[in-house]
Amino acid sequence: MTMWTSLDPAAVAVDPGGRATARLRVRNTGDTVEEYRLSIVGAPAGWARIEPDTLRLYPGSEATAEISFAPPRSPDALAGPAAYGIRVEPREHSEVRDVLEGQVTVAPFTEVRAELLPPNLVGRFRGRAQVAVDNLGNTALTASLAVRDETNRLTFELTPNSVQIAPGRAAFAEVDIRPQQVRWTGSGEHHRMTLSVRRSGDDTPLQVGGVFEQRAVLPRWVFVAGSVLVAACVAGVALWLGHQPKVTTATGEMQAAAGAQPLPQGAESPLPSAPPPAPPAQAGESAPAGDGSGGGAAGGGGGGEAASELGGGPPVVPPPPKKAPAAPNAPTGPVWDMGYKPDDIVTFAQYRLATLGNECTLKPGWTAGIIDRATKDALTCYQQHVMRDKKSSMQLTATDKKLGTLGRATLTSMWAQGIRADQVKSGAKTYQVTQLAAALWWANQAGISDVDLNRDRDYAHKGIDYFKAGQKGGYLMTSDGGLAKAIKDYQSYVGLPQTGVADTKTINWLVGGDVKDRGNPGR
Repeated sequence: MTMWTSLDPAAVAVDPGGRATARLRVRNTGDTVEEYRLSIVGAPAGWARIEPDTLRLYPGSEATAEISFAPPRSPDALAGPAAYGIRVEPREHSEVRDVLEGQVTVAPFTEVRAELLPPNLVGRFRGRAQVAVDNLGNTALTASLAVRDETNRLTFELTPNSVQIAPGRAAFAEVDIRPQQVRWTGSGEHHRMTLSVRRSGDDTPLQVGGVFEQRAVLPRWVFVAGSVLVAACVAGVALWLGHQPKVTTATGEMQAAAGAQPLPQGAESPLPSAPPPAPPAQAGESAPAGDGSGGGAAGGGGGGEAASELGGGPPVVPPPPKKAPAAPNAPTGPVWDMGYKPDDIVTFAQYRLATLGNECTLKPGWTAGIIDRATKDALTCYQQHVMRDKKSSMQLTATDKKLGTLGRATLTSMWAQGIRADQVKSGAKTYQVTQLAAALWWANQAGISDVDLNRDRDYAHKGIDYFKAGQKGGYLMTSDGGLAKAIKDYQSYVGLPQTGVADTKTINWLVGGDVKDRGNPGR
């Protein structure tokens, strides 16, 4: 043995966001000069450091190194005791290395954030919203939920009304809102709501505001139009009665013409001949529009599966967008938000939104490559749809926390839209395999470098070309062993069975925006 080591104290306690220290003593008991390399192992290694990390000692001499623990005030440093080790490795006699074991206890802290999605609702008979509760602390918590309005004119149904949330995770509840009295006529009424989130053991609730605008069943313009119509009818009747038009018959004219010579028989003006009958339709031909044959939409139609809630409409070629203005001093993504520099990755997302075929569809007039107001509204609508789809993981806002911004979770979801498991099975060569590869590329990146973004833009160009062609053809990739490994890696990151096969549940998890290292934006 060429060294003697000591750790003092062996157990320390520290608050998140604070700092605690311990000392490591090393003595050279050999007869040669020795250099000792020091390192920390175990869970606290991510937020602990040792200084200096190298000690050079003469025979019989002793030195001290300081170990400092600084856990962040985040879910990354879980509350409770955590074991760690200090590895001491002599350079000349590596076979006698030693590991001193210690323990650091992180104090618990709680931080809860709640959000009503959307915060402003409009309805006549009812309204529906989601409650998102994020646990930003380092210990699991149980919270009870309650909703009330200022005037007690609304009825609420919360499902569930209590949630259990692990550190760094989010829980969701559904809120069904119904007015106690229906407004048949008149203007709308605003009901201010308050969502209360009460953590177990804490008497002070977290409160979030919202508004439910109750609209009348019969809007005001109906009565205005009805009044105008009644007034017009009354005025028309009055004019008719006042005018008293003279009504004559053909009797007088017939008597006046009695002395005229009649036309000889057969000399009457001939009637115009009737048009020839249309030839009978041949087999397989459809009747022309307006012939009463019942053709068109009402006469029947092909079967087929109904479009999905997101992105299932018929293939369309969106109109060309506006050109983005130059923005030399604007920030760059990801995450992309309003005011950021133009990027082809944003353009891909805009084409995806412009071809959804539902209420979230991005309307014509958007500016390519930047998140303008129309893009932000369509993006927010899309993200809210994803978070309501109970078939998916509903984890999108755990990473892309701000609605209306474009991050790696939303891009993962957009690329995975419309994929079926049978289209991406092993050996398949389809555009859907390209979609799956792009979705996995976004989902498996916990940190995004400039090199990664170049590959992301290459995928974006392939997607833009596909949408410009009316969602036909596209760049075809083959489902091979490399893709199977990416699928298996993704399944391990999100807690799914590691089969390496893109089954329906794996695809739904991608659509739901579940990614590696949830909560990490990646850049």
